Parts: sequence; C-alpha cells; structure tokens
Amino acid sequence: MTPFRAMIALTVVLSSLAVGLEVRDHQGASSSALSPTSSQPVIAAAEESADPVGRDLRTAPEDDRPNIVLVITDDQRYDEMQFLPRTERLLGEAGLTATEAITPHPLCCPARAEMLTGQLAQNNGVHTNFAPQGGYDRLDTRHTIATWLQDAGYNTAFLGKHLNGYSQTDGRDPGWNIFNASSHGFSDYVDFHQYDNGRRVRVPGYYTDYVSQRTVDYAHELSRADAPFFLWVSHFAPHAARKTPDCLAGETCTLRPPLLSPAQNLQRAVRGRTTTDDQAREFAEGIAAKPSYNERDVSDKQHLVRSKPRVPASQVTDFALGRAAALDGVDRSVDRLVAQLAEDGELDNTYLVFVTDNGYQLGEHRFWGKILPYEENLRTPLLVRGPGVEAGTRTDRPMTLVDLAPTFLDIAGARADLTLDGVSMLDLWQGEKGEDPHRGGLLIQAGAYKSETGKRGWLYRGVRTERYTYARFFDGFVELYDRERDPYEVGSVAEDPAYAALRAELDRRTRLLQDCTGPQECNRDFGPLPAPAG
Repeated sequence: MTPFRAMIALTVVLSSLAVGLEVRDHQGASSSALSPTSSQPVIAAAEESADPVGRDLRTAPEDDRPNIVLVITDDQRYDEMQFLPRTERLLGEAGLTATEAITPHPLCCPARAEMLTGQLAQNNGVHTNFAPQGGYDRLDTRHTIATWLQDAGYNTAFLGKHLNGYSQTDGRDPGWNIFNASSHGFSDYVDFHQYDNGRRVRVPGYYTDYVSQRTVDYAHELSRADAPFFLWVSHFAPHAARKTPDCLAGETCTLRPPLLSPAQNLQRAVRGRTTTDDQAREFAEGIAAKPSYNERDVSDKQHLVRSKPRVPASQVTDFALGRAAALDGVDRSVDRLVAQLAEDGELDNTYLVFVTDNGYQLGEHRFWGKILPYEENLRTPLLVRGPGVEAGTRTDRPMTLVDLAPTFLDIAGARADLTLDGVSMLDLWQGEKGEDPHRGGLLIQAGAYKSETGKRGWLYRGVRTERYTYARFFDGFVELYDRERDPYEVGSVAEDPAYAALRAELDRRTRLLQDCTGPQECNRDFGPLPAPAG
C-alpha cells in the first residue's frame, strides 16, 4: 500500500468509527446505525466562510401534486446495476425498469445539461466538459427544470456533483431553494468542498457518506414544509478517482479506482474483503470473456480506438472492485432515502427516478473511458417508482435523459420557458403504450475531444435505432453496427455493400436530427429502414 493510500485508509476508518457507521452484508436490514431522521451528519463539515442564505421553503398543505426525486450516478454502466440490489428492489421491483434507456451524449457535463434543460447539446450549448464549447459557464442557469418547477410552486433542492467547472464563487444557481453543490476535491472521494446554501465548507470525510446524510436531511426538511418538492441527488460514484489535476479539464489523465468508504475499510480491516469483492471479480471475468474485450482486429474502428493499446485484465479487476464498492455506498444511500420518504409519509406520493449520466468502457474495443458511441457508454439504467407506476413492470421502449425534464413538467403540471427537445414519458411510466415518439431513431453525439478535434467541433454525430448504431466521425470515418447480428459491436458493416442503402438512410437521418429543435423535429417517424441486402 502506498503512503497516500495508507493515509486515506486510516482517515476514513477513523471517520467511520467517529460516527458509528454500521457495517452489514447485502442481506443486512440497515446500511447505517443512524436513524433516517437523525440530524447528526455522517461527516462533519468545517466552515471556511459564511454568507448564510435562507431556505424560503413554500408551505402549501392543500397542494397534493407528487414530489419528484432524481438520483443519478456518474459513469455507471448498465450492467453494474447488479451492485445495487436495494435500488433494484426498492425502485425496480416496486416500479418500472426501462431496459432501452440511453444517454444521447455520453459525457458528464453534456448529459447533466440535457437533464437540466430537456434539450440536446446543439440547443443548450453544452457540447463537452471544457471551454469554449462546454463546462458550467456554457449553461444558462436561468432556464432549467429547477426554475420551471420553482415557478410552478415546488420547493427545490440540489445536492452533489454539478456541471464540470462549477466553483464556489459561482454561488447558488437560480431556481433552487436548497443548493449544496460540490466545487472541487470530490474527484478523490475525500476532503472536498461544497457551496452549502451560501456557506463555503470543507468536508474532510468520504463523499458518498456526506451526500447520503444530506439526502435524508433534505428529504425530511422538504417533507416537513408540506408542499410538493423536487430533490436532485447527484452522486460521484462509481467515477474513477482523479490522480492528475487535468482530468476535469478534459485532458488525458491517469485515474485510479474509487476509494473505499469508511464502512468498507472496516470490512477490509476485519475480513480482508468487502461484501462486493467476489461479485466484482466475477463481473471483471465476464468483461474479459466478451468478444469485444481487447478486440483483436480494430481496423474497422475510428483512429481513437485504433491508437489504443490492449487493456490488462488486472486493471479491469482493480477498477471493478473499486466501482462495485462505490456503488454499494450509493445503494445504501438509496435505501436510507426511501426509508426517510416512507417515515415522512411521502413515499406513495413521490416519483423516485434513478439514472446515470453515461456509461463506461472497461476495455471493450481496447478503450478505457466513455464518450464513444458503443452500448457500454450509451445505455443507462432507468428505474422509476411513483403514483400510477405498476410494481415490477419493464419496458423496452426507448427513452432518454432529454425526456426527463418534460416528464417532470408533466407530473407537476408546469411549463418551460424554452423549446424542449425531449418528450414526456409519464404515460409510458404509468403503463399506457401509445405511439413511440422515438421510433425513427435517436440522435447520438459527442462534442470536442481535445486529442482528436481540439477545443471545438464534434467528435461524432449519429443515430441509434432499435437495431442499428450509426456514427459519422469528425474526419469522415463511419461506423455502423447491426446489433441484432452483432450485439458486441465487434464488426462494423459500414463498408459492407449489403448495408449500403441502410447506411445512406441513417446518414440522412443523422443530418436532419443533428440540427433539430423541438419535440417534433427531434423525434420523427422516418418510416421503415432498408433491410440489408441478401
């Protein structure tokens, strides 16, 4: 163990002991020794400077509109839901699981901007993580789901990781009654800074524990106000921990697995392993067994993939162990949140939604990271429970992160002051089939990628349909996958004459969608696709 890791391990273990965190297996009934309503924080925050801002929470006992709670993770793969059994039980088994939900722009900052605005990147202006075409400064915070719901009479709260580039000096975004955003340090999971409702604070503890405790605190406070509320909880897990300071600026960087939580450090100290270790090793072995892992022939892939070396299996295992442990902390946090909502009598009148901003490749196609148009990056878990959502239901109808804001507005009976690109999924959540608004295919895209495009431009634009994934890169290179015949996307058929007509049609749809504005233009029925010849 390096001196740095030893120091961190000691810090978090002592922190755990100080607050009396309880350690139990997945089968345990509780994830914390604290009751859901305990006012004692898991990790104490040390105030650096203060400019307190009042909550100004609205009270409206006659307003029985549903609450909305959005919980998101960072860089979580669809197949990593296995590490969140409580969330699967409390949301999936108690509500709806969407098996074909995608993030159209698989990168942190653009994906979060899509959730805030209900707009695709070409319309909200956030194309990537860094300036000049991305980052926090590109978002117009005066027009978001927070301002629209607040104007409609909802109390609103934001907690956790915000858009890349947010700083404490940026203060409180419009539309939030409670605003507790991370500014820096969270990328290492320990010793981070928050803008906590006007107080700039340093938190010496573990990030997920802090977010978990504040989540139940805010849920309880919002419930006591006796008015409908919107609570957005933004976790950093299972994102890799930062090792060099340029990671968040969009440059090439070295990452390490997420650090263990205090509870997991105690488990390691006592038992030599955590409750997720065996499962994580099996997960890593499954990745190594995929035909796409360290793909032998990448001549059909764009240069960004062709330039990569093979990924060692040991690296996959190391990160799988850390990612599984990080998600276990999120899973326990969701458990506590649901318990808090139930205790406050709000659970049955709350839409509770779980998604991630983007997925992550762990060696598939020799690539380590996100952003590329492969299933590991595009697919997001999406679970929802709430009024009218039948327990234990599943749907393979496509839905996207861009659809969340319109759906939340539909729940609240509220309106946006912008033209949204997404469409409400509320009817689908409540079991009404209707017409699929995304039947023509969904726009997928990625903005500037410094090693390839510099600070401006688009890395690729494309379309994902029920069967096909098409992407045209900035240099004209095209990838096309028939996922029905090639679910691991090993062989691009872009140059196969049998797919020539299909490629031309998907290119046409891409060119129409990449400049679309509004729900009609961005969600079209283009008619049937040409079938492959032969």
